[in-house]
Amino acid sequence: MTSTGPEKTSPVTIFVDGTSGISVTGTLDASTLPELNRSVTDFFQLADTRELDLLTLDLSTVTACDQAACAAVRHAQTVCTDRGIALRVVPSEAVRLALTARH
Repeated sequence: MTSTGPEKTSPVTIFVDGTSGISVTGTLDASTLPELNRSVTDFFQLADTRELDLLTLDLSTVTACDQAACAAVRHAQTVCTDRGIALRVVPSEAVRLALTARH
């Protein structure tokens, strides 16, 4: 019997609630950003958003991040603006620091 080794798991968990928003837990970086961006875009294709006026992007349980947090917020803002929906971002301390970092 040949072993293929341990399964790789994503360092991020993304939960999409079709009525209110998207919650992210774990690490948000360049490797997990595409998955989050896809989730934001898919939210509007999968959810009944006719009566939605606010999307909540809950990043309060992101434990580690880099400038991908800024890119994720920009992407979500663009998607929401295109649909005439407000965006509410709930940052963790790690996200808050990344969003306010000066480069």
